[in-house]
Amino acid sequence: MDSWGSHPDASDPLNGWERGVTDALQATPCVAIAVLVNLMICVPFGLSFFPVEWTDIPVPHALGIQMFLLSSTICQFTFVWLSNFDGAICQMMVENVPFMHTISIAIIQELGPKNPSVLPTILVTYAFSSVVCGALFYVLGHWKLGNIVYLFPKHIIVGAVGGIGAFVLQSGIENATGHAFDWSWDGVKGLFDAEIMWLWVSSALLAITLSVLARHIKSPLFPPLFFVSIPPLFYVALLLLGISPDTAREHGWFFNRAPNVAFYSLWEQYDFSLVAWHVIPKQFGTIVGLTFFSLMHVPINIPSLSLTTDKEVDINDELVAHGISNTLGGMCGTVQNYLCYSTSALYYKCGGSGRRSGFVIGLIMMFFFFVGPNAVSYIPRCMAGCVMMHLGWDLLREALIDTYDQLDALELGTVWAIAGTMTFWGMNQGLAVGALLACMTFVMQSARTPTNAPIRGSMSAATLRSHTWRTTDELDVLDRECRNIHVVQLKGHLFFGNINQVSDYVRELFEEGPDCSSSGVESPLQSVLSDDIRPQPDIRWLVLDFTLVVGLDSSAADRLTKIKYACDAHNCKIVFAAVPPAYDKFTEHLIQLFGDNRMLHIALDLDSALEWCENDILGKNISNKNSPASTCAADEDEFTHLRNLRRFMPDQPLSVQQRLLDYFNIQEIDKDEVVWRQGDTPDRALLLIDGALTAVVEEEAGTTEEVSAGSVVGEMCFLTGEKRKTSLIATKRSVVYVLDRKSFAEMLEKDCYLAFLFQGISLRYTSYRLQYVGNRIWETKCLPI
Repeated sequence: MDSWGSHPDASDPLNGWERGVTDALQATPCVAIAVLVNLMICVPFGLSFFPVEWTDIPVPHALGIQMFLLSSTICQFTFVWLSNFDGAICQMMVENVPFMHTISIAIIQELGPKNPSVLPTILVTYAFSSVVCGALFYVLGHWKLGNIVYLFPKHIIVGAVGGIGAFVLQSGIENATGHAFDWSWDGVKGLFDAEIMWLWVSSALLAITLSVLARHIKSPLFPPLFFVSIPPLFYVALLLLGISPDTAREHGWFFNRAPNVAFYSLWEQYDFSLVAWHVIPKQFGTIVGLTFFSLMHVPINIPSLSLTTDKEVDINDELVAHGISNTLGGMCGTVQNYLCYSTSALYYKCGGSGRRSGFVIGLIMMFFFFVGPNAVSYIPRCMAGCVMMHLGWDLLREALIDTYDQLDALELGTVWAIAGTMTFWGMNQGLAVGALLACMTFVMQSARTPTNAPIRGSMSAATLRSHTWRTTDELDVLDRECRNIHVVQLKGHLFFGNINQVSDYVRELFEEGPDCSSSGVESPLQSVLSDDIRPQPDIRWLVLDFTLVVGLDSSAADRLTKIKYACDAHNCKIVFAAVPPAYDKFTEHLIQLFGDNRMLHIALDLDSALEWCENDILGKNISNKNSPASTCAADEDEFTHLRNLRRFMPDQPLSVQQRLLDYFNIQEIDKDEVVWRQGDTPDRALLLIDGALTAVVEEEAGTTEEVSAGSVVGEMCFLTGEKRKTSLIATKRSVVYVLDRKSFAEMLEKDCYLAFLFQGISLRYTSYRLQYVGNRIWETKCLPI
């Protein structure tokens, strides 16, 4: 077993009883500070368990002090035994006093203040709530679910802290005056009654003095020493003024003398024959709120004390300790308890540590439990009022003022709403409002956060092209008309909170033009280009790209269908690209909504969407347009293959094209045949006449690119001599024209012009693919094969 402080050195000559005495003397000031702080806190909070206005209580209100001491003692011994902290100081969970207050008031109102069943029912409900709280703590810790406590949003906890602060401040006023107080006009006006005004004013002045001095005196010992000094200074003031303690008591400056009550009087009140069992289930709402509020302390206290003491602990072990201590407390008839961060930190900073010291603190607390609450009659009310007013104001300031720069406006509003609801309506209502506001805050923040915004980018298709090869004439048409295609890329999870941004954006596109898609910050280069004399494009094709969409709820799907009406009003066709397969019902609904007209198209991906729009444009502008598939059959004559080459060199005469084609050899490739592998030596370039090839990047996440009929493939590595960057596989039986290394060498030797022409074809095809790369970079920021 360890010493009072740290482990002793066996070589130290002071080992033995001399070392024990030395350690005890060194630990005495720290132990005294910890005990004094607990005793100071137990008086005002212990008196707050039962309503001040309940004058028919069959036992003194000071019974709550015994409950406080018993709960703190049980927790102290438990944590000395189980906690990973060797300097843990425990106490009754003072933040739960408002919930206890709510339970007692509800039961009194249900049964009547003079009913003998009231107190036993209240005490059984208190004990039951402790057992429930302990069971939850233990289950979470035993099953290693401690991280669940971090699910409570910070601003919800802060709002609850503000509500607790208002209650503690209210209890401080009640303890200082001995009269009930509520946050109403009549309650505030009653504070200025001549009989009680100076009672709470003196406490408030002491609390203000402490706050002012604490700004200049940074020692952690100062606040407890300030509180401890109030009683002797108060007696000195009475002596100097010639006022006897009895006279001061008659005027309300002291608590009334409690009759001598045995330590076992608490358990005498547990008369189960008088318990109104039918009333307890009605308090389940408050018990649930109390339990979850108790759970909020762990993610604050444990990590904070771990940081202060520089000791890493397992939060699950501490949850188990909390569970056992609260369950034992409930079975012994008392209320919730916990490891108190503020007192533990003060104890640590004063040099306190060691399980023996913690055990002694528990023994002293148990001694005061047996002595009873009689000492409370010698404590001036201004001390109890000062302690609670100071603590209440600190909690209010921490929640409502100090967080001004830490939370955004929405979260600050939530904090104030929770604190206000707890203060003026009730604790349970405050937690319910907090849960509701947490959901609303999440939705609103998710909708407006840039990383969660539904639109990633928006641009016209002036520089976007599909992978389909186009002739020079077709490219001229597309260069002129593609500005009328507008692509909006969606991303993330589309849900009811952010889908409104999409519909509003589309409406602005039609009403204000594509310029509304800019960020609003015009760069110098943009200002130079703003004098463009070209007319504003008229959006005729709207592409909604779902490539980066990961989720779509029913509200968002319904709102997206409403875009149809905006498009219809402007005679605009709409294309939905890359809608996830999981949302096939959404696409089916779109098809039913639009019918069989040509105003809607569902595309597999962005490239297919662009190809459909381009084909629609070309169909209106070029009457004799030919598709690659119709000109690439394997059994067509030689002039068909010449037409394929002519797409790459439209300005060359037919004779030159024929000479170039003579260097190619026709070859058939079977389905699933590997044409070449990644890393092979580039010994040929291909012109695909018919069929389909697929390029695959090996040892990578399945990245592929399809090679369509009429395309040149393998030409860059063939010219540069680099190893193959991809593997090429025939996905169906294919026919290709092959230019091998020997034929190319012969071309260089006999006809340099043809070699130069072939290099030009390769560069043009590379340019075409780079255009497609531009699409992919904008789409997913990854290069195609």
